[in-house]
Amino acid sequence: MKIPTSITFVTLLVFVQAAPLAPKEPRLEARASINDCGSSTFINQSSGDSPLVADCQVLVKNIAGGGTWTVPAVGRQHQLAQYGTCAFGIQGGQVLNIAYVGNQDIIYIINSSIAKFKWKGKIGAKGTMSCQTPTKATGNTPMTWAIYHT
Repeated sequence: MKIPTSITFVTLLVFVQAAPLAPKEPRLEARASINDCGSSTFINQSSGDSPLVADCQVLVKNIAGGGTWTVPAVGRQHQLAQYGTCAFGIQGGQVLNIAYVGNQDIIYIINSSIAKFKWKGKIGAKGTMSCQTPTKATGNTPMTWAIYHT
């Protein structure tokens, strides 16, 4: 059986056009690391009931890509991030406001706390820092932070 050349050509042309293209290289874009708070105080809270240092280090890696949290700057404690036994939370004072907390603020606090207070593979700490607010007229607002067991 002889197939006409024109039909063979058209058939090959259809298959070539339907063939998948080479995949494009993935575009990875870095997100901004955010630092919304000023310097911090540090108080050792490490004990046998504290979270594992290894869990806090994973928490740091998980938020390293960037981000900021918007937190009511008055009232109860707000847990911002958690992994395994490790949690990071923050609480405002008496000022009715909103505070911004960046991923770099949390990373710095956790890494610094580990460097200062690591004890038997565990870490617990608390402190205070002043964080930016959306209303520039009121300036920064004081916040109390803690690294604690979940």
